[in-house]
Amino acid sequence: MTDGVYMFSVGDFKCVSISDGSQLIDAQMLPTFFVGSTNDELARTLRWHGLSPDYLDLQSNCLLIDTGDERILVDSGGGSVYHAVLGKVVPGLAAAGYQPGDIDTIVLTHGHLDHVCGGLDKDGAFVFPNARQIMARGEWEYWTEETDAAAMGAALVADVQFTQDCLRALRSQMTLIEPGDEIAPGIRSIATPGHTRDHMSLAVTSGAGRLICVADTMDLPIHIERTTWHPAWDQAPEQAMTSRRMLLRRAVEEDALIHAFHFPFPGLGYVREDGDGWRFEPYE
Repeated sequence: MTDGVYMFSVGDFKCVSISDGSQLIDAQMLPTFFVGSTNDELARTLRWHGLSPDYLDLQSNCLLIDTGDERILVDSGGGSVYHAVLGKVVPGLAAAGYQPGDIDTIVLTHGHLDHVCGGLDKDGAFVFPNARQIMARGEWEYWTEETDAAAMGAALVADVQFTQDCLRALRSQMTLIEPGDEIAPGIRSIATPGHTRDHMSLAVTSGAGRLICVADTMDLPIHIERTTWHPAWDQAPEQAMTSRRMLLRRAVEEDALIHAFHFPFPGLGYVREDGDGWRFEPYE
């Protein structure tokens, strides 16, 4: 493993977890990741996990799946245009032996800008010139046709507008799919709404290998243990928590590796039953 690049396999598929960078979350914002907790509960849980109450280093992990026939990137990251600390996917690909032109497909799990805006450079050109971008039809329609940036609140107007501009600029590369559609042999979308209206996850199968790309159905390992806690920006929190529990059950039943976008790098591990709930076991 080199910095920000972790290679592993799922059956016959070659996979690479690639860090797009990390953002420092301050003490004021940190509790917004755990709506539903009390101050005491959160303090105890952070101590248990060895986390500081003063800051959180929030990772962004993109995933490359090389099936042999197709190279599929799951989320393109935020790109340095959005945030100076992000935009590390392309050098990460290079460290793993890939160039942007090698990418055939980019799966956009949902419309948040840290997942979709890495596909454009500072001049508005395609970073991945040969790729088709895939998104759930309802998610695309929500962000490009229905969302009123001003209605999202003054603090979010610029971010929402940035997302909309990025997605619209990617229109000529875009292919829209329905929940459950196959993306490539062995890779199928899973409807996991709640974080956003039509957020999707991925099920990856090759031989005996199983992986579930959970994207933002859970932001941190704590969310595996505390399924009633959720980030403040979940669009439909109850639905999001239902989607999360569904994936946790499935991961246990299939003994599937999970890849999570915001977990500590490389974002990989297993879900294990723990009493009436679950816990996270990092991949080694």
